[in-house]
Amino acid sequence: NRGGQVIGIVTALANPSHAAFRVRRVAWHLGRWIRSTDWYPDHQLRIYDKRIARWTGQYVHETVTVQGTTGELRGEIQHFAYRDISDHLETIDRYTTLAARQMNEVGRRAGLLQVAGHPLLAFLRNYIVRGGIREGMAGFIISSMNAYYVFLKFAKLWQLQHVQNEPATKA
Repeated sequence: NRGGQVIGIVTALANPSHAAFRVRRVAWHLGRWIRSTDWYPDHQLRIYDKRIARWTGQYVHETVTVQGTTGELRGEIQHFAYRDISDHLETIDRYTTLAARQMNEVGRRAGLLQVAGHPLLAFLRNYIVRGGIREGMAGFIISSMNAYYVFLKFAKLWQLQHVQNEPATKA
């Protein structure tokens, strides 16, 4: 009930017992609300005292770091992440480029184990452990796309570390 959620937020802010508050985020994708995989509950820190909080992270998945305790609000934020699979793939391409760059800058390495093993583990975590199987075909597609994200991130990291730019061609 949205009225109860608003009252809960107003009450929390009127007499805050925490420096920040998190709320669950639910994503709409492939024609349904996704309440499984790594996508749910996707807790987001959305209300915080900016005097004692700061954004951390470089390129992707920046977060707010707060000095103090964090509470949780009831309810959910509705997130409309992607228009369709093509939009999802375009986002994956952009984010994996940034993630690989960030991983490279902090000294992460990529070899066969990371490129081949991490995507498989990501799929199994999302589809089996985190319940994507309960979402039917949508859960299978999202779990596969998450695995592809992990594959591409490590493949791009490997490329940064092992492939030289092509030589300039003479005109």
